[in-house]
Amino acid sequence: MNRRPERISFRFSARSRFAACLVTTSDGAPAPGWWDLDGTRPPYAGDTPRFREGAPTETTATQVLPTECGGLLRLRGAAGSGRHLLLLSHPASAGPVTAGTMTAGTPLAGPRGPSSAGTGPEAPAPAEDPAECLSVEARGLRLVPGGPRGTLALAVETAHDGRTRVWRVRSAPLRLSDPVTLPGRVTALLPLDGTGCRYATDLEGPEGLRPASLDLRDGTWRALPSPPDGRIHRLLLSAPASGLLLTASDPGDGRLRIARATLGHRPRLDFPDRLNSLDGAVLPLAADPAGERVALRVSRGAQARLFLYDVAADRPRPAELPPGAFHPVAGWSEGGLRVVYAAPDRPADLVGVPDTAAHGAPATLSGAASPTVDVSATPHAPTEWFATPSGRFEAVRLGDWRTAATVVVALHGGPEDHWTLGHDPVLARLSETGAAVVAPNQRGSTGYGRAHAEAIHGAWGVPDLADIRALVRTLTEQRPPDAEPPVLLGTSYGGFLALLAVCADPYAWARCAVIAPFLSARGLRERSSPAVRALIDRHGPGEPPDDDLGPRDVERLAHRIRVPLLALHGCDDPVVPVDETRRLRRALTRADGPEHVPHDCLDIAGAGHHPLQERGGAELTDRLVSFLTAGFPDRRRSPAPPGLTVADAAVRHRPSSAVFGHITHDERTPS
Repeated sequence: MNRRPERISFRFSARSRFAACLVTTSDGAPAPGWWDLDGTRPPYAGDTPRFREGAPTETTATQVLPTECGGLLRLRGAAGSGRHLLLLSHPASAGPVTAGTMTAGTPLAGPRGPSSAGTGPEAPAPAEDPAECLSVEARGLRLVPGGPRGTLALAVETAHDGRTRVWRVRSAPLRLSDPVTLPGRVTALLPLDGTGCRYATDLEGPEGLRPASLDLRDGTWRALPSPPDGRIHRLLLSAPASGLLLTASDPGDGRLRIARATLGHRPRLDFPDRLNSLDGAVLPLAADPAGERVALRVSRGAQARLFLYDVAADRPRPAELPPGAFHPVAGWSEGGLRVVYAAPDRPADLVGVPDTAAHGAPATLSGAASPTVDVSATPHAPTEWFATPSGRFEAVRLGDWRTAATVVVALHGGPEDHWTLGHDPVLARLSETGAAVVAPNQRGSTGYGRAHAEAIHGAWGVPDLADIRALVRTLTEQRPPDAEPPVLLGTSYGGFLALLAVCADPYAWARCAVIAPFLSARGLRERSSPAVRALIDRHGPGEPPDDDLGPRDVERLAHRIRVPLLALHGCDDPVVPVDETRRLRRALTRADGPEHVPHDCLDIAGAGHHPLQERGGAELTDRLVSFLTAGFPDRRRSPAPPGLTVADAAVRHRPSSAVFGHITHDERTPS
């Protein structure tokens, strides 16, 4: 099948004149791609003007970062090994610039784009380009745009003792030099001047994060003084040209707001009224070169809008882009503001925002023609709210679940995550087959306030499972009597929740597919990495619930599964060990009885936590979609086996009040 390219891991250079990302190829292997946004360098030889794509030799863990000289840095690393390979690809010179232009609000042309002739899936992949390379031993390493003259970028290393070293990345030869050491972990590095030498950051200490500054010229750092009129919790964005520094702060009442911080001998916090009156969660994305306007992402649940904020006038106005998903990276150069925009029916892309270029010129992007983003007519999947006995939750909806032959309930991972109006390639493929998709943000999802997110703390698989059980009842009751039951799809934590759902209600579902699932919180804690253990400890394992299922352990409950099951798991998964799926396979094999149902648990050699986005992912996606949209074996009139409770009987042949059994655990969202 001829698929649209998927782009991930977008980054901008220090002055936003160049952008880069990873692009999936026809077999799922990522390749680096990068753009010359303002035409400040000649186009790359043999490629679409102002765009270049490398060879598909990367993984989803590769970091890409464009440099201000037009080159591309790539940082490859093996999970948990402490070994990294840093590569620098140089721009290739070519003849005169012959770049097409497109109107504002238009995505850049890119690899295998709909109008990029000669670069489709049938075209040969570009060969690996010559690059400088450097092997680096470091526990944790990430690339950051910036640095003084003669520096390609900065590299931030987290040492085993928790300290941070900030290195300069230099070329000819490629090397790391002049480290500055800080006594704790740091977040983003925000430039404080135009020299690339002074930065502000959040430094982790015994009392949490605190603002600090570092100076690369003399290798020193110092804590920034606290304002007397409040507390700075997090640094958000800086604009050296105007001295603007936006922070997440509180004025002393504990309520977090966005503040303009003035540092120095007399620090001060100002809380702009209109900026803090926007309805939703506000994230500053980028400032214009003069530091006078700021691009804001304003999110409410699954939906997000882009606003342009006039700093001096304290006036935000919506940009001319429809609701969708805006990635937390953007670039604003003299050529205008570029954001990473996606919708359920369109993959993530760089999009130029109207009326943001310097001197009033229209923001234009270069490359082959591509359809514009129509502000008024671009279709995007609506969201729908579903009621439960404990409240309600929002879900992203693709297609009409009331009439579609197949309905897929897709459960997100995390659990500290939520579905948005962004593009998910698997859900888009399912929609293209005619299936309807319901992607719920049940309790435990972020984006709906603290109580909604923390409802599952100490209770993984309890209130969120109750919401999914209520959802399948609603879907079943409002579909035709002879319709196929819904099918389940879950990834990571969503895979754990999906397995629990088919254990809880074996006859309410038609099929279940899981990617990188785990079987229980306690088992995952014993077998996972320190980062995953820290997440579980932060949430708290909690006590086993007093209900019909008991402890949320799929290995113990696997005998209840009565639906065809497909599990995919990368053998090199650094987040959820592949042994979780192997344990699932053994548990299903032990549970085989007279009501045997097919199950296929696949270990994907060489793949990580996201096997569908790596080499061979296209074939895995085909297999997954075919499985989810396959016909349903007629089990609806089969009697429930003696070993299962009455609550497990076929959903259409019992009173609705008893469909999902009895759960005595208090499932109300905490107030």
